Amino acid sequence: MINNLVIEVLLENLRTANSSRVKELCLGIMGNLVCHESLVAAISLKKGLIATVVEQLFLDDVKCLSETFRLLAAILRSSAYVSWAQALLPDEILSRILRIVGKTDNATLLEKIIDFLSTIIDNRDVIAMLIQPLLKLGLVDRIIGLLTTELERSPDEKLDRSGSLDLVLHFMEELSAIHCVSKAMTSNDRLIKVLVNMIKSPDKVEVASYCASVVIVISNILTDGKHLVPKISRDLPFLEGLLEVLPEVPDDDQARYALWSILARILAQVQATELNSSSLDRFASLFSGKFGLIKDDLENQVVDEEKLTPEDALLKGWISRCVSFKTIYTSCPSWKSRS
Repeated sequence: MINNLVIEVLLENLRTANSSRVKELCLGIMGNLVCHESLVAAISLKKGLIATVVEQLFLDDVKCLSETFRLLAAILRSSAYVSWAQALLPDEILSRILRIVGKTDNATLLEKIIDFLSTIIDNRDVIAMLIQPLLKLGLVDRIIGLLTTELERSPDEKLDRSGSLDLVLHFMEELSAIHCVSKAMTSNDRLIKVLVNMIKSPDKVEVASYCASVVIVISNILTDGKHLVPKISRDLPFLEGLLEVLPEVPDDDQARYALWSILARILAQVQATELNSSSLDRFASLFSGKFGLIKDDLENQVVDEEKLTPEDALLKGWISRCVSFKTIYTSCPSWKSRS
């Protein structure tokens, strides 16, 4: 196909065709071709091709946009990623991408956009080029908008788009693992409120698959946002919800470590704070009432002391802090009076 000038034909059709269907087919064929690494260089060197493909981001046709993002994701995974990433750098291009992120209501297009953005994150050189411009143009706000939009959908809509919320949350996990993004997230009160409310929601067990992502994002944010710990440590419904998540993540090591890390930060804050007797009673009562969940978690996770990994050692430290907390507060006078 390449030897028979298919790229020239596709490129000319992209430039001149008035039909969205023709453009969609041209972009789809190109997307398939760039999946072959041996062809990528020849395709990318075609004069005017990169600029023409990037121009397709300004189309309003959902199917054309889906194929454009699929093509861009594939090319950014290839050896030709540098010239394509550079073509995406202008603010008008990145702003257009973020506008599409913020307004798309199509599940397929959402999937292609997030795959494209995840591909950017996965490539160290590409993320180094694009992450700061994306942050400056409002990446965090756009992703929070996606999250809240999915949460606010009616039950029937959520059923039809069952994978969309999961997709958004997994992408937020990826983002929150990047230091500069996590730092930006710590100053976004809207995001913190949304995540905390998800943990406090009585319906969270019904969407257990989301709980792991939420606790991982919160844990990553708290790593760079230690100033947030005092506030959430006073939120007893949040702590109760957090403890209720424990049975939902027994086989997900990353989520389990994240959850224990949040608990450890909260308990360290509480132990360092002078609480009045009423607050202390409420806190101790909640913790003691949910201690069965902690006990079950410990019994289900047997660690070989001779093969203790750094993560296991850290987890052991977090658990020790929790156990110490219970020992201290169940022996205090105000607790005994309630017992």
